[in-house]
Amino acid sequence: MEKLIGKREPSIIGLLQALGVTAYCALVGGFFFLMNEIAAKPGFFGIFLMLVLLVFSAAVTGSLVFGYPAYLALNKKIKESLEVLAYTLLYSLGVILVVILAVIVLA
Repeated sequence: MEKLIGKREPSIIGLLQALGVTAYCALVGGFFFLMNEIAAKPGFFGIFLMLVLLVFSAAVTGSLVFGYPAYLALNKKIKESLEVLAYTLLYSLGVILVVILAVIVLA
């Protein structure tokens, strides 16, 4: 894993993880918007699809946020693990605040 990531700063890794979650959420949001435009009533299969997508999304975003910090923690690098997790959460909070401001300004 460390060959893939290299010796990057925890803040850069946190930023990349937060951007990955943001991109995934944007894709799912785009999917919801598209389905709202082209589909009538969801019915059984629509509800089934939403529940499966919920489970899949929890797995994907959980892997993006907690995967590398868990790997570090298992390799006894607790301090670096907590730093990466903290930066990921801080950058994610920054994205949330920017989106809220954009919604308020554009509304």
